[in-house]
Amino acid sequence: MRVKVFVQNMTYFLKFIIALSMLAVSLVAQSEEDTTGINYRYRQNYDFITMKDTIFTFDSEFILPDGYRHADSTELSPYQNYVANFPLWHRHLPIGNWKGAKEFDKTEISRPVHLPHRGLAFTNKGIPIRILAEYLHDNNRELELEIAPINGERLKYTKWLFNKVVYGARKTVKYREIPPRDTTLNTYYTFMKTCMRSGNFQSLTYNCDSVALSDLMPGDIFVAYNENSTKGEVFVVMHMLVAKKKNNLYAVATGCKKPCDFHIPLFNGDRDNPWLTADEIYELGNDYPNKGFYRFKIR
Repeated sequence: MRVKVFVQNMTYFLKFIIALSMLAVSLVAQSEEDTTGINYRYRQNYDFITMKDTIFTFDSEFILPDGYRHADSTELSPYQNYVANFPLWHRHLPIGNWKGAKEFDKTEISRPVHLPHRGLAFTNKGIPIRILAEYLHDNNRELELEIAPINGERLKYTKWLFNKVVYGARKTVKYREIPPRDTTLNTYYTFMKTCMRSGNFQSLTYNCDSVALSDLMPGDIFVAYNENSTKGEVFVVMHMLVAKKKNNLYAVATGCKKPCDFHIPLFNGDRDNPWLTADEIYELGNDYPNKGFYRFKIR
């Protein structure tokens, strides 16, 4: 009887040791994969990313036109690199809206861009601010986030941590002192959404310098709007291709008037060919009297 119990105990012990060994091997392999693979690198640079397996990028999703190459990282600023390497979703994903319904079928767009929803402020004019805020967060520069509203005082994260934003006539921003807020990620995102919903198409440009068509780079935005800035379009320049003795080509992405997934629209009648010249992007604003290219004032 004792021999039988001893054998059973040894069997359980050996199984336990084997299980521990397998777990250790798995953890080591996972650790090696996590620190060397593209998934790990993207999670280091884009904190919001939710992809658990394949990472889709401009490199992996699109074939380059003859003679063109991706702009080298040394040719771009840190923010331009951040936008140029933004993760995408795969080609089979449709575009959803804030109601949880389908806004566009997958065949009606080129690709969704991987930037998860953050409430009702996730509109075409709010998305560029969201990207800027994510960049500052991913680079531990949250305290630098400040945005010009339609009217009133600038929205500054450093000031908002000790004040509440109140709105006067014509959405004029004012501050009212409150007890200090905790500097958590949730606090930062709350401020980011305040910035996103406190502006219009014209006020978005207050945060930028004008950019010539010949100087267009990833991270720049194209803004077009009507006389009172109630209607308009915003496109973010996401990626750039360069070639000798040829015009640069760009991929642009946008949202919707009401919140929907950030996406690259269907251009050229080809989902795999999103590339436009700067002149072609400028023509996307032909329905509006005010339009231009802009670059965030960011170091």
